[in-house]
Amino acid sequence: MNIVVDIGNTRLKCGIFHPNGDNEVNVVPLRLWRDGIFLHPLLQWELLSEKELLTADIYPAPITWRIALTGSFHWKGLRTEILKVRPNDKFEFIVREQIPLELAVDSPDKVGIDRLLAALAAVHKYGDSPMLIVDAGSAITVDVVQNRTFCGGAILPGLHALSKAYPQLSEKLPLVPIPQPKFTTCPNYPGVNTQEAIFNGLYWGVIGAIRQFYDMTFSKKGAVKKSAAILILTGGDANSLLPGLFQFISSRCIKYHDVLVLEGINLCDTALLTTVSKRHEA
Repeated sequence: MNIVVDIGNTRLKCGIFHPNGDNEVNVVPLRLWRDGIFLHPLLQWELLSEKELLTADIYPAPITWRIALTGSFHWKGLRTEILKVRPNDKFEFIVREQIPLELAVDSPDKVGIDRLLAALAAVHKYGDSPMLIVDAGSAITVDVVQNRTFCGGAILPGLHALSKAYPQLSEKLPLVPIPQPKFTTCPNYPGVNTQEAIFNGLYWGVIGAIRQFYDMTFSKKGAVKKSAAILILTGGDANSLLPGLFQFISSRCIKYHDVLVLEGINLCDTALLTTVSKRHEA
């Protein structure tokens, strides 16, 4: 059993990966953090299939938590809460050197580790297939993977970040919160009031950008045919984008994987973990 954790900018994802593939995942908003201290009763999550608590009484052997720091929140509060209940557990931290993936970019050491982890999981699922991976979180990354190689991509503001920009443009433009947990339908265009117009700008602007990147990647002369390419969506707002993308890209080409980064953490090479863990403890 592996326990993997993705600490992002707005959400913490924790997954228990069993050898038989019966995996459990839980997501917690990071607004529960304050001053670097983790406030949520982590070990009361019903993560296990038998709906038991992850306590030392039920799982007495030490567990190793594999953590990827993909956002700006710190990991020490999480460790503190775990050690209160499971004092013998260990912690390992994922770094780029552990990700067995070819990179065709100028500065491999500067690529966000979340982008690489998502690409690793996608290659594990789809092999040599050409892919465009969209991770729709605080930022929206749109990355090209071809021949098992990460080729870079684009970074856009996420839907929530874009929505906060409108009041800064003009005091006449309201802050329009993004519907939660997701858009149930695509916004109707044209919008007949300011709020609808803003929703249209947010939603269709992002859809249009992704569609353009998809076309540029797979429509060039000599490039892979779009019918052979896969568009992979992951991240907190991925579900919201699916209805709009289905209008322009064949559903056969679109794959949705909610926990792609967690799957990437679970696949990482463990050879360097001991050294890496000591580096973080220092």
